[in-house]
Amino acid sequence: MSVRVPVREPPTSVPGDRIGLPDAVLADLGVGLGDSVVVEGAHRVVASVVAVDGGPEAVFVPERLRRTAGLEPGDTATVSASDLPVASSLTLRLRQSVDLERSEDAIRQRLDRRVVAVGDEVEVTRLGGALTLRFDVRAVTPSSPAVVGGGTEITVAADDGKPAVVDESPGSDAADVVETATFERLREAVATRFDAAETFASAGSPTLGLLLHGPRGSGKTTLVEAVAAATDAALVRVSAARLRGERAGDQSEGLERVVEAVAAGEPTVVLLDDLEALGADDGGGALADRFRSTVDELRAGDRTVVIGATTDPGGVPSALRRGGRFDREIEVEPLTTAERRDALESLCEGAPLAMDVDFDAVAARLNGYVFADLAVLADAALERAVRREGRTAIRMDDFDDALDDVEPTGLREVTVEFPAVGWDEVGGLDEAKRELVRAVYWPLEYADRFAAMGIDPPSGVLLHGPPGTGKTLLARAAASLSDANFIPVNGPELLDKYVGASEQAVRDLFATARENAPAVVFFDEVDAISPKRRGDDTGAGERVVSQLLTELDGLEPLTDVVVIAATNRPDNIDEALLRPGRIEKAVETPLPDRDARREILGIHAREMPVASGVDLDALADRTTGYSGGDIAALVREAGLLAIEDAIVDDGPPVEPTVGRDHFERALAETSPSTRDGRGDAERATD
Repeated sequence: MSVRVPVREPPTSVPGDRIGLPDAVLADLGVGLGDSVVVEGAHRVVASVVAVDGGPEAVFVPERLRRTAGLEPGDTATVSASDLPVASSLTLRLRQSVDLERSEDAIRQRLDRRVVAVGDEVEVTRLGGALTLRFDVRAVTPSSPAVVGGGTEITVAADDGKPAVVDESPGSDAADVVETATFERLREAVATRFDAAETFASAGSPTLGLLLHGPRGSGKTTLVEAVAAATDAALVRVSAARLRGERAGDQSEGLERVVEAVAAGEPTVVLLDDLEALGADDGGGALADRFRSTVDELRAGDRTVVIGATTDPGGVPSALRRGGRFDREIEVEPLTTAERRDALESLCEGAPLAMDVDFDAVAARLNGYVFADLAVLADAALERAVRREGRTAIRMDDFDDALDDVEPTGLREVTVEFPAVGWDEVGGLDEAKRELVRAVYWPLEYADRFAAMGIDPPSGVLLHGPPGTGKTLLARAAASLSDANFIPVNGPELLDKYVGASEQAVRDLFATARENAPAVVFFDEVDAISPKRRGDDTGAGERVVSQLLTELDGLEPLTDVVVIAATNRPDNIDEALLRPGRIEKAVETPLPDRDARREILGIHAREMPVASGVDLDALADRTTGYSGGDIAALVREAGLLAIEDAIVDDGPPVEPTVGRDHFERALAETSPSTRDGRGDAERATD
């Protein structure tokens, strides 16, 4: 049995995941409290019922369930008892090309409580309607129809492997893409081939092959689609990853359809996606052989550009990476601040925005973010806005909060920090600060001036000095000043007993830094991974040194990547690492002098309730030989002694004051930690 009743806003007694019904409607339907009912509007949703005392004959539906059902207050809905099962799994087929990696949770959340059946067309909107994903329901387990619940396993299935010509007459949507530097390079190469087809044909090269590589989520497929639209070319695409799971006969048939889909004499862009799935099997796997044959057939035609896309060019068979197949390789360049701003504005075009949203300020904090990361960030900001007050505008605070949870895809495999350390938190070391500004900040901030002068910036800086003199703090402050990603690496972490593993770790580290530039790579205890090489040494240390040298002055430049190394033992570092063009700038961080010690004392004591009788100048005179770390320990010990006195004296629960006697006792219990410091302290007392 079912009833048709108007939809009403629920009272506060109805939870957000329940349907409210008055006793009369419950009796008509023959359902009890806790049973489930189906509410049908544009879509059907299922939820447990609660009673609404003394209410009119209506159905009281919370906002989230109303959105899922496509209902508004005042609409009329059909309500019936439900005996539908909760789906254990749901398979969807995406009806357009969108990168959906890691999107299953978001889809499940937006389909929660909805009734689905095989053959249904499902739309999932994101970013306040700016992005609409359309699916066909392919399978529902255990039976169809069923209800999507929190435990439903969502699978977005690939299509049947058949390549499709996309946009014979590309529309404006395909061309509406942020015009990045990579897009311009790709568009120029493709357009030139089509516009001067006769010239290239007479020269014997009517077709072109390009290998496009970049991190996952960087928009490679979208770039190719946009280039095809911008050049009025047909687009044919097939995925190596999808074909890999097919039978040999189906693989061959799928690739044959790619060749057949290319119309003779018509400008056509062929996208061969996910080529890393072929593997760098230079011996020639079966699927790799078929792809080579397909590329050869495509290159035998005319007015065709074949573009291979991959996240790992090293995973593509070398037989494909040669002239006549993929003639050139184009890397997806990291997004600039302006490109990230434009992408965010495009993603949020359909979402409500508060007046305080500053896309320039947000984009400036997104070094290393690719297009997919920006979409996740915008979605997370909108989610926070909706969760705060229901349907409302995205505020700047929502972006700030989302940034804490959304990290760049390319930096998830390494430890990355976004240090907020200013120069005012580093006491003394004025000469070291000056050298770091010149070697780190200037090349990133004023790259055009270095180019105009015709000189290359320093590629690396070595900080050396006794322990506790602020080497790590200096590196963090330099990265913070430059708004760069800070990638700290503890030297011994790179050493691995297995041959090749350490070198691979170094290669991966620098590849990540390049992809997420501007970046500062900080090697702490660099002497552990770059010891002086000896003729009989074949261990991991020597292999790491050789790989470091290759990365620092290899074929691939370290654009917008600065290396800072720190050591207490500069004499133990291999000399080849310290020559010009590598880690060429040596900056000493000595023990602080009297003025620097006074500055460091003030920095560490400025947040502390220090009594008026404490003379920091006198303390600076009495801490000869102390490093910055020693002074920090001294101030911390004085604070602990003040807390101890308050606890032992059973004083009132107020913040204790650090007095002169606490510092005197702390001085008696601490001493310089370095040998040089102890020598200076002894000479100062003589």
